[in-house]
Amino acid sequence: MQSRRGKVLATHFGLFVCLELAACSQGKLEIPKSAVVSTTLCTDGYVHAFPELEPRLAALSWQSKSALSLTPEHLRSLPQTDSNPERALLWQNTIQISSSGGSGDIDLKWGENFETVWENLELISTTLSLPSPSHELKARLSSIKPIKPRQKVLYLDRSGATAGPGTFVHEVIRAAGAVNVIETPGWQSPDIEMLIQYDPDIIITSFMDSDYSGVNDLAFRHKALSQKIASLPQIQIPGKYWPCAGPGLVDAAEQLSKSLMAL
Repeated sequence: MQSRRGKVLATHFGLFVCLELAACSQGKLEIPKSAVVSTTLCTDGYVHAFPELEPRLAALSWQSKSALSLTPEHLRSLPQTDSNPERALLWQNTIQISSSGGSGDIDLKWGENFETVWENLELISTTLSLPSPSHELKARLSSIKPIKPRQKVLYLDRSGATAGPGTFVHEVIRAAGAVNVIETPGWQSPDIEMLIQYDPDIIITSFMDSDYSGVNDLAFRHKALSQKIASLPQIQIPGKYWPCAGPGLVDAAEQLSKSLMAL
């Protein structure tokens, strides 16, 4: 049974916004069952890979208006939501897409490689009977030509964290034809002394301009590390391309490749 708070929220929402794909009547939000809701930032990136879904979108994640979102400007006015069970009641008649561990009608797999992306796109394509964009994305990825000699790169975010084999950052570096100097598998935060000892040709940075600033921003706060970053060519990959292993990884690989060629 819908809670009192849920009923209040639903009534307020119905009065507040009438979607083009909905019929608003007597303060109630009536949405066709074909409407689609994305509950996480990661799933936002996936639904935007399907142009056919655009007119069916009823709501996007609570981060869809942030700098970390791939949501185009003309869709940023859509209502925002998340995977909270009570808020999900507002969209109970829609097709809800969530990330791994969620409770959506379509629950996408969480992974660290391009195969995860292809599997998730196929899941959406099959479930909603839509043409998959995988073929086009794979073609773009395979068209990237590695530069010789292959540059050695070090990935860093604003906290000083980096990524080795078994992460989607590593897969993007490989797809762009570069060599990751981090050989230890997984996401990690090495000691500053260890980071400074690495000898990359280029430093890849990401999330440096995000709103998630704090005392652990070692890339800015640690003098030796910030000097190390400043002493080498840098390539900034927008955080919106890879908040997770999603279709944006192809954009990240293309941008990294083009940036490497421009150096």
